[in-house]
Amino acid sequence: MHDAPDAARATAFPWRRLRHLLRPMAGGLTLMVALSTAGVLVGLAPPLALGTLVNALTERRDPAEAAILAVSIAIAIAIETAAYVLSDTMNARNASRMYRSLRVLMLDGLRRREVEDEEARGGLASRFISDAESSGVVISVLDSGSMLLVEFASALVVLGLLSPWTTAVVAPELLLTWVVTRRTQAPVATASRRRQEELEELARAVASETGVPSDARAAGRFARSADRLQSAESRLGWLQAVNFQGSGGLAKLGPIAAVVFAAIAGTHHVGTLIALYLLAQRVFWGFDGLVDLSLSLSGARGAVARCFALADAHGPAALGAATAHTQ
Repeated sequence: MHDAPDAARATAFPWRRLRHLLRPMAGGLTLMVALSTAGVLVGLAPPLALGTLVNALTERRDPAEAAILAVSIAIAIAIETAAYVLSDTMNARNASRMYRSLRVLMLDGLRRREVEDEEARGGLASRFISDAESSGVVISVLDSGSMLLVEFASALVVLGLLSPWTTAVVAPELLLTWVVTRRTQAPVATASRRRQEELEELARAVASETGVPSDARAAGRFARSADRLQSAESRLGWLQAVNFQGSGGLAKLGPIAAVVFAAIAGTHHVGTLIALYLLAQRVFWGFDGLVDLSLSLSGARGAVARCFALADAHGPAALGAATAHTQ
């Protein structure tokens, strides 16, 4: 277990190998990304229209214009929601296809080793479930990543056009969020890999105990494995909570600061301030989502590497090298 932190830090995300798995589903991935980005772009209409609607009601006293804008907002929200529903459906389909391809690849690698130890096989089974599903973060990068990037960039451009001075507040806060979260994300990859290793050790202990029910040492080994897994999961959960909630707090503060600055700079129309707040929200939510996606990649890096270690190694010696750190 002592080498796990260094191994986690040294492990690069296997993008090239994953691209081979994703290539057969290029059409589905393209449609998924197109639906997500379309939903984001349509989603820009409601905050802009809402500001105009408020001004029509409070300043121009024009109920007809307000009614037209309200209907337009409802239609835009319906289109945005439909696009996201279809995108999520494609996401689930693409992820399931990738899981299947990766698991088949892992099984081929395991068969080449001719492992005779049933206990070792029982431990490796966890990689086909928990580790393999961690690779789904790649689909999220394509789906959520493209959506969040478009949301962040488009809202930032519109915000800058609507109130250029707000960028003086938004840009430093975004930079601060990035610097802080990048530092706090560093331990997550190590903690996540340790959790996966302890899960494999637990599966191995289950195989040992069920194989020899009367062996008291086997029962004790399972209890120790369960305790170590609990400790690893608690540490990972704490680190993830600090990252997710910390960046989320900064994302909530940003829109408020932008509106206050805009009001001080001379923007006094209520509808315009509402539109600025909603646009700034989209900017910070999009950026916060990208930061959280980076955290998810860090957490999945070790698990995905363990999948390909099982698929690529040749022979019993390679198997021992791939699993020695869990024993």
